[in-house]
Amino acid sequence: MSINQQSFFLRSGGEYLACTALIPEYAKGAVIMLSPFAEERKGTLPLFLQIGRKLHAENIATLIFDWHGSGDSSGDFESATPEQFRNDFKAALTWLRTTLPDMPVTAIGVRLSATLLTQIAADIPYLENIVLISPTTGFEFIRQLLQRRMVNDMVAYGKAIESRASLLERLKKGESIDLDGYIFSASFHSWIEGISISNIQHPPTPKLRRTSPTSSYAKTTADKSNVPQTLLIPGGHSKKTVMEISEHLSDAETAEIRFPPFWNTVGHVDLNELIECIAKWVNAKQATPSIYAKGCNLTMPESVPGMQLINIAKSCDSEKNIIRAAINTPISTPQAGVLFLPGWSGDRTGPHRLFMQLARKLNNSGYLCMRPDFQGRGLSDGCHADASIASMAEDAAEALADLKERLPADMPIYVAAICSGCKVAITLAAKHPEINKLLLLSAESMGSLRSSKTDSNKTKRALHTYIKKLTQLETWKKILTGKIQTKMVTKALVKHETRSDDESETEDYTLAKFKSFSNPVHFVFGGSDPDASGSMAAYKAYCEDHSIPHSIHLIPHAGHSYYSAKWSNEVLKTSIHFLYN
Repeated sequence: MSINQQSFFLRSGGEYLACTALIPEYAKGAVIMLSPFAEERKGTLPLFLQIGRKLHAENIATLIFDWHGSGDSSGDFESATPEQFRNDFKAALTWLRTTLPDMPVTAIGVRLSATLLTQIAADIPYLENIVLISPTTGFEFIRQLLQRRMVNDMVAYGKAIESRASLLERLKKGESIDLDGYIFSASFHSWIEGISISNIQHPPTPKLRRTSPTSSYAKTTADKSNVPQTLLIPGGHSKKTVMEISEHLSDAETAEIRFPPFWNTVGHVDLNELIECIAKWVNAKQATPSIYAKGCNLTMPESVPGMQLINIAKSCDSEKNIIRAAINTPISTPQAGVLFLPGWSGDRTGPHRLFMQLARKLNNSGYLCMRPDFQGRGLSDGCHADASIASMAEDAAEALADLKERLPADMPIYVAAICSGCKVAITLAAKHPEINKLLLLSAESMGSLRSSKTDSNKTKRALHTYIKKLTQLETWKKILTGKIQTKMVTKALVKHETRSDDESETEDYTLAKFKSFSNPVHFVFGGSDPDASGSMAAYKAYCEDHSIPHSIHLIPHAGHSYYSAKWSNEVLKTSIHFLYN
């Protein structure tokens, strides 16, 4: 069954929210999804899309939106205000209610957005159901980000540059701090810390409630029945917060499903049990007969100057999968086109919106920038399990063809990529030597260029991580109580990432064709990326052997994904200098 998935921008105050709606032909309910904050949004997006597809098959519409300063939305995270976030939710919910009037609405939140949802649900008269996935408090969220900041500093510098206490003291003084490459202002931090169970309004304000499946909403008195029906899914995380929510929302149903912390897990995570649970619960709450959704107000909001969300049909795909992409278009005739290629498990915005930031800056200088999601990643069609470097290369070729059609003839075309996307970029350039420049961030070495030490380095990093954890009392408590899956730890240590002989041979074949590429290539590596030294030396020798014009920029101490505003700013600086000259 085909899925009616449409993306568009929605105005919220002075910003534009990137939205994706999945609207079945007939609808009996509607769901709005609230992403968590900062980098946790990236790991949650695949879950939201899979839930949306599942609900679409059950004739339930879904709206996914990015907060301002997040994902493809306009604005900057560092300028975020609580009032703007409230406006974002209201704007998205108003669109959904206008599009599908008199329809029961379920809201789904993850982590901090789940706890935020418990605070605002009492003020929303037509939120009949809410789903809370691993809710956490603002205090816990910030504590975990600060802890990750300490770990990143230890890896990069061998010690923590700033203590947790000193970072918090800076916030108290009204300063901003860098966490995961996002700038947290003092005011935003203060608002975040206020997101807690203690701030849930109680008793709830009067709600508007259906008196029959087909009637209009009518006012009723405030009592326990007016609280939205709630599904709480702890997932084995944030136990204290979950316990507080359970006490406060005593009528909430609890689903005891275990799943990994997908919001900060690299790579594909199997969440089928979670998806099935949510879809089944939401479907059971729909009491409205299906209406002909196509007869409702399905007009998309007006387009936003300089920004587009497009669909690219794959010409060679028998399943008719669609590549979903974002485009930043200049006001005047483009000076060049830039195709961005994300990494293996990333989406088109890049780590901590790095691609989004670079595309904006290039766009301001007259460059047309296209950022596609690969098959099974981001918002594109397809299944992650079916993806490969070969399928990513096919997607990149389709996006390149579409980009060329949007540019004047003989206009320069550049490709920017990160991590595994660099393999795709090299594969693309080997087949399309007309590509004028390649910008490769944290490029993984291919084929025989890959050092035999790479796999052992991965195991050493994993072993080092687990040894550090074994020095912590909390880790032993989790092991003794069965909360750590020791089999998964063993798999991570013993069965480290390897490639098949076929994959290696394919990459060598690509390198044999790429050696005739004669246009400039710029490599950027992070000093604390353990694979950087091997890849940097391998590509330097390869380019010199085949007279490929190249340059290499090493950012001292930076990690593989440049999770620091300082490092990302240097990435932007060297990238722009290369693409402009």
